[in-house]
Amino acid sequence: MSVVLAAIVAVVLAGCATEDPLAPTGTKPPAPTGNMVQSVNETSVRLKWTIPSITADVTGYELMAIEVVTAGTPTERLVPVSGAGATSGVIDGLIEGKIYKFMVHAMNKTVRSDASNEVVWAPARRGTGTYKLYSALNTTNGSGLGIFNQAAGPSVLKIADGGKWDICFDDRQAPSDPRISSPGQSDYVNGATVKFPNGDDARIIYWGKQYAGITSLDDIYETDALSVPASGGEKFYSINSIGGTANWGSVIAWKDESTTPASFWYAKVVMSRTGSNFVQGTGASSFIEVSISYQNVKNLPYAVKQRIENFIQVEQARRSTPVK
Repeated sequence: MSVVLAAIVAVVLAGCATEDPLAPTGTKPPAPTGNMVQSVNETSVRLKWTIPSITADVTGYELMAIEVVTAGTPTERLVPVSGAGATSGVIDGLIEGKIYKFMVHAMNKTVRSDASNEVVWAPARRGTGTYKLYSALNTTNGSGLGIFNQAAGPSVLKIADGGKWDICFDDRQAPSDPRISSPGQSDYVNGATVKFPNGDDARIIYWGKQYAGITSLDDIYETDALSVPASGGEKFYSINSIGGTANWGSVIAWKDESTTPASFWYAKVVMSRTGSNFVQGTGASSFIEVSISYQNVKNLPYAVKQRIENFIQVEQARRSTPVK
């Protein structure tokens, strides 16, 4: 009896040694593609992807955010999204000013696919609602918008605070041809000195990537970081010349020359139409409406492509260096 019992126990133990009740089961699903990102607010980023062409083995998705660091252990956020047909999801709990690599995996219960393409990005703030910038003829409302480095957050400003303007509505010289403009390219400043009437220097604001055919900031997704604008990027745009029937947006960057080297602060600005018109009202009561997504931290790689590449190179070098 003891010999038989010992043999049975041996067989049972051998079987247990080859089975892991926690091991993943099921078929590995194909990976999603076309991953794109969008900053929802300062702690959240939305991912949007294309589902695999075959979804028979897909039960949902897992969103991943891995902090990009030059030293130490990176933090990681995982967010499950249910449903084989899901195409977007939000990763929250992020930290403002931190850079992350975002990707998405398809899931078959507990089995994870290969990763989608990575997008390096960072969360950004949203302005509160929309901001109305009024005609230069208006004596009670401002024509400029201060976005960066404002203690109380972005706000509409009058010409007395022109040195804090980041963009403006300019119909000062040509009411029939109004503009959305860099302050230094507007008719609010002296063309020779680039100063406002109170002596304030106009901020250096570059315009970059343009967005057409959109309804709001929620329509704008990215796969690559934004590049530093060209030095000749101070511009104005004739509002009458912007075609199409949808809203219009652009990247802007403030070059802060008070630091060495100069700092860059980035935002996205969307100008809204009502009906077919960007400019609402008439005369002194005319205005444009804009909404913004902006970085409250300077020099974030969310907007500086070269800086992202530098971070990744340093991280790869750190990980590939043998431990001594």
